[in-house]
Amino acid sequence: MRVMVAVVAASLMFTGCMSNPSKKSSSGATPDWVVNEPVRGGHVYGVGSAQVYGDAARALQQAQDAARVTMVQKLKVTISGSFSQDTQEVRQTGQQTQLMKTVRNTITSTIPNAELDNVVVEENFVDQANKVAYSLVHLDRVKAASKLRQRISDLDLKVTDLNQKIATNQDTLKQLQGLMPALKWLEQREQLSEQMQLVDVNNRSVPKDEMLVAVEDRIQNLFDALVVNLVPSNQDGTKMRDGLVEALTDLGLRISKQSPHLTFRYAANLRPVEKGGRFIVFASGKVSIEDANGRTLSSFTREAKGVSAASSEQAEFKAVQGLAEVLGQELAKSFVEKIN
Repeated sequence: MRVMVAVVAASLMFTGCMSNPSKKSSSGATPDWVVNEPVRGGHVYGVGSAQVYGDAARALQQAQDAARVTMVQKLKVTISGSFSQDTQEVRQTGQQTQLMKTVRNTITSTIPNAELDNVVVEENFVDQANKVAYSLVHLDRVKAASKLRQRISDLDLKVTDLNQKIATNQDTLKQLQGLMPALKWLEQREQLSEQMQLVDVNNRSVPKDEMLVAVEDRIQNLFDALVVNLVPSNQDGTKMRDGLVEALTDLGLRISKQSPHLTFRYAANLRPVEKGGRFIVFASGKVSIEDANGRTLSSFTREAKGVSAASSEQAEFKAVQGLAEVLGQELAKSFVEKIN
């Protein structure tokens, strides 16, 4: 799935990094590249076309977009059959809790698609007789891979430098907050590595070295060591506490009243409804997340719904689980929003 996303993203990324055409032909003989797409080692070309409906400039832009899609498809088919399997095996190395996955997914959603350099429009042509616009685009795969390799190297250096600056004798929460930029850089590196494997002539990526793996392990261990306390402030909140504890534990959080790093203070409300023979329970909570010093990191009001045909108790259980998942998502968001 990530591979497919990367391919689609690559087609979009080309949009922002196209150069001005080096040549423009609006009439005359049809260029050979329209029917015989160029072939050159270490390079990839794409030809696209679009019907001209009055505005030739717009048709040329559409032809360029089509040429980019053609180019991406060519890059896609050059990837060996082992690409998806190899990538999946690497990502399954080391078990991540659901909380860690949620944090990383939240970070990924904030990262804009990185632009791929060296994509140029070689030539445009408008067939006036048949009212068709054509465009030829080109990517130097060697140059593109070289630039990606340098960008990945720069990110690797930033990650390891920051890791050395964050002292291991600090509080768990402080270490996590200090290392969050490194986690963002690691996610950016993941995107660039996928692009690298897409454009490299041998479909090679840039594997993480032992130092990077050690940083990821450190962050994972810090999340595993994070202790959270749940403090309800009303009757429904107290009633829901055991269910929330179980669900949050499943997400990977350690729940304890002893020396917590974070405290969830919440007022909850359970609202049961029976409709059409089904039991529906809405669980809403007004929550604030505080650090050990009582500083509020995040506050929010959220609602989750549980539905069951069996019983109101089963619907309530599902609603509480849903609310716990929301709490995990908000906790992840509170970390990500603190990234400098």
